[in-house]
Order: sequence, then C-alpha cells, then structure tokens
Amino acid sequence: MGYTIGQFAGMLQVSKKTLRYYRDIGLLEPAGIDPENGYAFYEDGQRERMKQIQYLRRLRFSLEDIRMLLDAEPRLWTRSVQARLTAVRSEGRLLSVIEQELLALQTRISNGRELFKPMDISTAYKVDVFEQKDPLYIIGCAAKVPYNNYEEKQRIIDQLISNFYGNDVTERIPHQAVPSTCFGLVCECEQDMSSGTYMMGMQVTGLNEIPGDMRSFTLPAGLYARVAFQAVDKETLTNSALEGAYDHLYSKWLPESEYTMADILAAELYADEHMEVPVSPGMELWQLVKRK
Repeated sequence: MGYTIGQFAGMLQVSKKTLRYYRDIGLLEPAGIDPENGYAFYEDGQRERMKQIQYLRRLRFSLEDIRMLLDAEPRLWTRSVQARLTAVRSEGRLLSVIEQELLALQTRISNGRELFKPMDISTAYKVDVFEQKDPLYIIGCAAKVPYNNYEEKQRIIDQLISNFYGNDVTERIPHQAVPSTCFGLVCECEQDMSSGTYMMGMQVTGLNEIPGDMRSFTLPAGLYARVAFQAVDKETLTNSALEGAYDHLYSKWLPESEYTMADILAAELYADEHMEVPVSPGMELWQLVKRK
C-alpha cells in the first residue's frame, strides 16, 4: 500500500519538511514516484525504517551516525553504541556536578554570601601509568611548531586551537568515536625540539574519510604516563596548570620513576565531562613511555 508524503508524515507524527530533509541527505528515500501525478509515495518498508530512525534519535545518535548504522550489519554497531553510551554517561556526570553547584549557589544566596567567589584550589598533579591496548585514530588540524621558541610556539598553538573551535571543525570530523573529547597532540618532533607538529583533533572509528583541509594521526598502542590535574577555572587549567603538568611529568616524575620516554609524543586530553563543569575543571596529559 502506498502513502502520500502527507499521509506518511501524519502516521509517524513528523513534518513533511523533515521527510524531505531525510530524503535529501539519503537517510530515508521514498518508495518511488507516482507516474500519474509525479508525487513521491512511501510504503511499509519506509515506515519500518522511519521507526528505526526515530528510535535511534531518541538515543541521541546523530543523523549521520543513524545513516551509517542502518546501512551496516548489526555486528558492526558495537563501537558506535559504546561511543554513544560513553557520551551519555559523561553528560550524566556533568549534570550531577551542575546540580551540586546549583545547590551550593542556592545556599550562598540564602545566606547572603558572595555569589561568584572562586574556590581556592592549588593544582595537584596525580600520575599513573596505563596500557593503551589499541591504537587511537585522530583526525583534525595541525601546524608546524618551533617547540624551543616559547612565544612563537604558543602563538601558533593558540591560533590553531582558536581556528579549530571557531570554525566548527568538530562538526565536520566524520565518524567520531567519542564526540565530547578532543586531543591536543605534540608529535613528529625533532630531538632538539626545534621543530615538531601540534595537532588538535578528535578520536574517530576509522581513517577512510578525511576532510581535505584536515589530516590524521595514529596514537600508538603502548604504555602511557598519565597526569591528571584540576584548576580553579578553565583558563588557568589550559594555561599555567597545563604547563605545570608538563614540568611535573618531565622534570619530577619521570626522573624518579622506572619509566622513560619511548618517543617525543604527548597527548593533551580535553574531555567535556571534566572541563565543562562549573567548578574545578580538570584534564589529562599523556606521554608514551617505556621501562628503563
């Protein structure tokens, strides 16, 4: 049985505009065109696919993810479902932190205390070593950096990060594995640090589709030293606290540990679940290591 676009929209409680958009992006094609009137029509097969789309939308998958999932065998869904689960759990933790801070703000209002008094937090660096069993595929934007020239290095990196977020690069990276997390990579460095690469990107499920103005990098499997730290606010976290993390790792922790650098390869982990919180934002710094 065929349905007009109006009948199909009414049956599934969506707008005709939505159906046309889904057609245009190749997510839900009509069954065919009526030869008598030239209008598109839908059948029960499209109805079933639309129900699947609506189900996945309720689970907050993107339209691109849904198109990819519905065109793939169910056994290939595992990684995408795990990535969505990780993102939802992160959002839940973030909402919990925001709830606690709103309660604290409510108390300050009731007690007539200063509303925006920042917490006094001294940065503490916690280091552990973990094994990354699988390589991580990263897609993003990169620039050559003279790491031994602090001012020039910082200017280039700041510009790269500004362009990365300001030009919505995150929206154009395909097949994101963890949509709420970005990596800042220090890689491809000369031994004297006169030249190297800084890359801002996101983890993806594969490297078969890289936008023309971006590049890829594979973070290898292996042992990583991980520095976790917090700061009073996001600006402090990504500037002086991050510099302190590098200093703590290379000047204090590594010399006293049983590990040494396996390569000049560091990864700054910018995860929304830790950074986009009202108090005590945090992040991590990873360094590829090996036993001495």
